[in-house]
Amino acid sequence: LLCVSEQLFIHFIKTYCAHLHPVMDVARNQQVLARHVGVDGLGIFLVSILGMKNRHVLSHLLTFKSFKRSDSETEGPKRIHTYLPGAHQVLLAFFAYQTKNMYDTIVWNDGILFILHHLFAGATAWLGMYPGVAGVYGLFFMGISEFPTCTLCLLANFDPELGIDGLGEAFPTIKALLAVMFVTSFIAIRIIVWPALTYHFWGDCLTVLKRDSVKETNTVKISLKVMMTSSALLTLLQFIWLGQIVIEGKKEIVIFLASQA
Repeated sequence: LLCVSEQLFIHFIKTYCAHLHPVMDVARNQQVLARHVGVDGLGIFLVSILGMKNRHVLSHLLTFKSFKRSDSETEGPKRIHTYLPGAHQVLLAFFAYQTKNMYDTIVWNDGILFILHHLFAGATAWLGMYPGVAGVYGLFFMGISEFPTCTLCLLANFDPELGIDGLGEAFPTIKALLAVMFVTSFIAIRIIVWPALTYHFWGDCLTVLKRDSVKETNTVKISLKVMMTSSALLTLLQFIWLGQIVIEGKKEIVIFLASQA
């Protein structure tokens, strides 16, 4: 689906958008746009929508009462071990997206850090499907939480190095709107909601790891420990990224004010 979407998007740009600005009439730029919009943007948007369709499963974890975790001994194992078809859809779509993105990363020579990211993210999604643990949390961490990434994929087109040099100057209003959408959604989802669900995820994992039932096989225990490590690192990254957003935001504001002077 993503491969087909990429080719269709290239055709669309060549046919209907090339006349809008000279930067749109360059073959490489059309390929960059197709990658960031037709593959990355579309792929992330799909997993986000699949996660949102099942948001009711997570709603009880975002109440003040839930932070007391009075039901953790009984409900925690259920959240870790219960199979949810909707969660499996999210994890499968996310794994497929990471596979395509891995290929693009190698072709476009994005670097080893991006390759490691796709490998780690894809492996975590796979563990969520097989042996099949913590699917409930997959709805958020690999579904709903990707909404800011979707906007970021579109915004990447305006980056001189990762995207198209000169596109920001050609379409400054679109760039500004995408930047506002990204910052707003990032703070709401990654800085406010993310830590709350990480707290519950860790609590449920620790509860399950302390048990000694037939469901806690060695494979399950290893999978949960890998996921907990991933969760801790990614949570730290959210606040590092927030700092980078603030720094870049200040730079963009200075540039904007200078252009208006």
